Amino acid sequence: MNRIYRWFSWLLVSALLLTGLPVTARGEWYAEYFDNAHLAGGPVLTRYEARLHFDWGKGSPGAGVPADNFSARFTRDVWFAGGTYRFSYRSDDGARVWIGGTLIIDDWRDRAATWDFVEHYVPAGVHPVRVEYYEHTGYAALQVAWEKLVAGATWRGEYFDNPHLQGPPVLVRDDLAVDFNWGTGSPDPVIPADNFSARWTRTLGFEAGTYRFYVSSDDGARVFVNGQLVVDAWHRQSLPNTHHGDTTLSAGQHTIIVEYFEEGGEAHAHVWWDRLGTFSGWEGRYYDNNQFRGGPAFIRDDAEINFDWGDGAPTDWIPSDDFSIIWTRTLHFTPGLYRFNVRTDDGMRLWLNDTELLMDYWETHDNVWHYRDWHFLEGANTLRLEYFEEAGNASIQFWWDYAATVEAARAFPPSPTYGFSRAPTPARPVPPTPDPTQPSAPATEGFPGPWRGEYFIGRDLSQTPVLVRTDAAIDFDWGWGSPAPEIPVDHFAARWTGEFDFEGGRYRFTTTTDDGVRLYLNDDLLIDSWQPMRGSRYRTLEVPAGRHTVRVEYFEATQAARARVTWTRISGTRAPSPTPVPPTACGEFTWAASYFDNVSLAGEPVLTQRFTGPLDFDWGLGSPGDAVPDDNFSAHFETTHTFAAGTYRFTTTSDDGVRLYIDGEPVINSWYPMRGTRTRTVTLPEGEHTLRLEYFERTGAANVRLECEMW
Repeated sequence: MNRIYRWFSWLLVSALLLTGLPVTARGEWYAEYFDNAHLAGGPVLTRYEARLHFDWGKGSPGAGVPADNFSARFTRDVWFAGGTYRFSYRSDDGARVWIGGTLIIDDWRDRAATWDFVEHYVPAGVHPVRVEYYEHTGYAALQVAWEKLVAGATWRGEYFDNPHLQGPPVLVRDDLAVDFNWGTGSPDPVIPADNFSARWTRTLGFEAGTYRFYVSSDDGARVFVNGQLVVDAWHRQSLPNTHHGDTTLSAGQHTIIVEYFEEGGEAHAHVWWDRLGTFSGWEGRYYDNNQFRGGPAFIRDDAEINFDWGDGAPTDWIPSDDFSIIWTRTLHFTPGLYRFNVRTDDGMRLWLNDTELLMDYWETHDNVWHYRDWHFLEGANTLRLEYFEEAGNASIQFWWDYAATVEAARAFPPSPTYGFSRAPTPARPVPPTPDPTQPSAPATEGFPGPWRGEYFIGRDLSQTPVLVRTDAAIDFDWGWGSPAPEIPVDHFAARWTGEFDFEGGRYRFTTTTDDGVRLYLNDDLLIDSWQPMRGSRYRTLEVPAGRHTVRVEYFEATQAARARVTWTRISGTRAPSPTPVPPTACGEFTWAASYFDNVSLAGEPVLTQRFTGPLDFDWGLGSPGDAVPDDNFSAHFETTHTFAAGTYRFTTTSDDGVRLYIDGEPVINSWYPMRGTRTRTVTLPEGEHTLRLEYFERTGAANVRLECEMW
């Protein structure tokens, strides 16, 4: 039996060594060996070891080191790709492992040489790794290995050829979930169809709360959480059956062990769990696979569905690729028409009351906007949004627009700009009157003030503010904090209002924020970037002499919070700007437009135009002109403009195909029937640059828009 066990242990470590993720990074360990079991004094032997894979038997590591009662320390720097790693170790006797300054394995005791593991999140970068070991008496061995977890490498399954979990396992593998229907078969050819058992182990992250664990099995099963027996169904049984148990967990990572046995007939094992209690927002169930299999990796209360994880993951303990999420929420809808919007990378589905599939884009996407036009709702309705991420960037935004009447809906064009979803979105309130006792600062340039500042929890600026105060200027950098103790550090908003005396002339208004911002001059929207972002926005325009009201609206999503507003008088009335001005929406460009009566830009155009302003057309079911058909037409738009040096984000919104070229180089290419947005960031040197946008319409609605902003 010892020979079989040693062979199996060697096979497991060899399998780890042969994975694409190294057991240790390339290089060598600096080893220090001590002639005592306490790492005390100076080492009696030092050298470099290629890897931590030792089986000394009843011998010693080398000259000067006794066969019993010795210890060792191994150190090196290792580069880790960010993610959750499974650290496996086998030692006889004690072992400890540090990553950076964090002790992740603490098994400092006399023990037999059996395999154990710990899962731990490691940020990307180089980290010092330290392994300590001691040998008491008898057999001496140490192996340490690690692998980065990806979808499909989640539960560590150990399978036994008897129904009692006895002896060494005959099969060890990673299982996607504890969700099996083997029928009258077995998990693997090396496992008998009857009279076998299995143990699955997984360390998962939980938000604080009470959880109910469920088991449905044929035959027996039981669930342990942190060593505590939570569900006990360890007896022969047939489906259907469901057993459950509750446990309260603190925030953080907890170890789940599922044990199972099969005696005869059908073989099934299914385990899942729910978080008990009510949710104030969306109930988000996050899975570490892209198929919603097994129990969720974690469950949390999401105030809104507005996430951009980039190439990362929603939390440390699930993979950055191949994960999935289900959000569910029951809401009371004011009677009216609702347009549902989603911008996603990758796939999504939207269900109404679990019966009606409103949106189905279950395929990989590249940050594409889709919408389902007006749908009448009233009263309580349940929305369920399903999402999966395959590879690359991961992001999803979900929101809706509201129209009380059909006439209002017809006058409300679709927009890819994210809006915090309410039911319905209230009308904009009348701005409050600034404190007349506060003097007005000159409005020619710099940081104007004072402002009446109103601060809100959440993004809804129609509710009653939780804080009202006078701010000398809008120039705040709260970092990861908040404006005041009564304001949360994330998900808050502010509105500042002031009246200022302007000299007549041309002004450049600038906002620098993290996250969204809108700026109004006398209720005219000058800057509109109501989305999670980080950067500056500009708008240049003529302002007549006199007193004007300026209103700034701002929201903070997560992490850093910052808001700054300035303006500068750059010339007298109608004098040209002496320097190139970064556009906010390509709104100051002069375009040459050509339209064709086919989808291929072929032949001579049937209509040509020149216009100055934004490239923003929504022809509905119509066309740009009498000579252009309603369907199967194309167009190209071209302009040459002077840009300031910097990085710009270009966004197209279209139904259907679109291509964007800058100085003849392709930037965006979506030349196929589709509906949505495309985004590309480009760095431009100062000077003139030529933009060319090509568009075609196949059938149905026709619209095209180009936006650009300094990023």
